[in-house]
Amino acid sequence: MRCVKRLSIGDLLSDGFRYATNPYSRAVALGVLYLLSYLIVPIFFALGYVYRCIKGTIEGGEGLPEYRDWGGMFIDGLKLFAAYLIILIPIALIIFLIGVPLRFGAILNPYAMIMSMTSAYIASFIIGVLAGLYLFMAIPHMIYVGRIGAVFSFSEVLERIRKIGYGDYLAICIVTLILAWLLALVGFLIPIIGVPLITSIATLLLARVQGLVFKSTIS
Repeated sequence: MRCVKRLSIGDLLSDGFRYATNPYSRAVALGVLYLLSYLIVPIFFALGYVYRCIKGTIEGGEGLPEYRDWGGMFIDGLKLFAAYLIILIPIALIIFLIGVPLRFGAILNPYAMIMSMTSAYIASFIIGVLAGLYLFMAIPHMIYVGRIGAVFSFSEVLERIRKIGYGDYLAICIVTLILAWLLALVGFLIPIIGVPLITSIATLLLARVQGLVFKSTIS
């Protein structure tokens, strides 16, 4: 049963695009950090900024936060990185455990190689999709609670999803993730300027929608 006001995908995306360009210079700055991510350290500043965008949205912020307290932003980036890492490692292990037996079986029967690889890829895709749907709510929940381990608070995360309604939540996630992925892809296909000008918008759009969706579940 739905416990919160129905969320409009159109309104969420409209707000997300407005937020991601308010002001646009800060979105470009995030893109520059992405471009410098080969130096390792800048990516944690970028993740820290995304962390603050989600947190700011939950707290009622209407514009992109300023770039300040770089030390704290770096720590926030480490937190977000750790949250993704601790949830993705078990998933990678599951995918590995599924794939290894299939591949060993294929060695004994070469004709089964294609079928085994297809099965492993399908399993990986399904697990990846489920992880993405879960993390869409689990990440802002972790940020709101303030504990990295909260990303594993399955019952609390699922309860928040239930408040929105499983169908509405699924629709919001799919549309937002696909749109963000397409924007990011376009940005990566445009040499040099694509990442700071477009890909950063995709990241901030996603962060904004995640924050708004989570915020709607707070009593």
